[in-house]
Amino acid sequence: MEARPFKILCIDGGGIKGIYSAELLAKFEEVFGCVVSDCFDMLCGTSTGGIIALAASLKIPMSSVVKFYREKGPSIFNERVKCMPGGRIYLGAKQVAFGGKYSAKKLRSALESVFGNRTIAESNNFLCIPAYNTLTSNPRVFKKDFDKFTEDDRKTYVDVALATSAAPTYLPVMEIEDDQFVDGGLWANNPILVALTEFLYKFAQDQRFCGLEILSISSCQKTKGEKHHKLNRAFVSWKDTLFDAYSIGQSKSAMFLMSNLKGYLSFPFDFHRIENMPLSPEQDKIIDMDNASEDSLRLLIKIADNTAMNEKMRPTIAHFFQTKKTLNPKEY
Repeated sequence: MEARPFKILCIDGGGIKGIYSAELLAKFEEVFGCVVSDCFDMLCGTSTGGIIALAASLKIPMSSVVKFYREKGPSIFNERVKCMPGGRIYLGAKQVAFGGKYSAKKLRSALESVFGNRTIAESNNFLCIPAYNTLTSNPRVFKKDFDKFTEDDRKTYVDVALATSAAPTYLPVMEIEDDQFVDGGLWANNPILVALTEFLYKFAQDQRFCGLEILSISSCQKTKGEKHHKLNRAFVSWKDTLFDAYSIGQSKSAMFLMSNLKGYLSFPFDFHRIENMPLSPEQDKIIDMDNASEDSLRLLIKIADNTAMNEKMRPTIAHFFQTKKTLNPKEY
């Protein structure tokens, strides 16, 4: 077999903003007449990006994932409560002092409607789904079993999806086999370095591959940068900007490192990052990781459509969806 590049798709975390990533991929599937799973050897996603990657690994159409966010998002993120008098204050108080802003029951039910009781053994792709083990203080990457890695095939898609998306103070900690996990965004909201590390760990020396190609997709990154605040800030005054700070900071540092690695590795290596055009101040106010209002969902889909309209014209992007993956993990 002629050696070909190992291709990886990476999808950032970002809560309900995952509808942007899913819509972008849905447009690529439509334009290029493909299925995401058939185009990438490995799917790597964190939090909401992990849910999308897991769905793609089962060859679920990305248009169905968009529908999932549209139909289930408002319930998962309690939009009905937010519209009630005092509803936002109530949810804020829950987040600060009473066990988290949202319940995992609605998210679990929504995920079960998509994944049922399917297990990671059914994945059609190699997987890297980051989470964080609070008991061991170690990063954890859920994978499709291969070679000597035999840890995760028995785990369910629903459990892994809940683990990678368990954002502290937003959703409860997820327990799997007596280990406790929270959102992988704590250390890899943009999982591109996880993807590179996994390639170096196992695939770089495989003669079936002649290099590495990574496509990285943001989750509709907001314009950030704050005005001056008082120096002593409590959690309440940080609010959601705390999570934006660590996720955006991690992503930018990862991309800086990746850009400086180009040309210094011992194999052909290329990566491309798809980001949305900067948001207007009005759009910035509507979009947030847990704003699943109709206005927010509609805007995120429209931004994704406009992004796809430009990105699909780039030969480097088209390449990812017009070429097939090299290997199914079941053949490894």
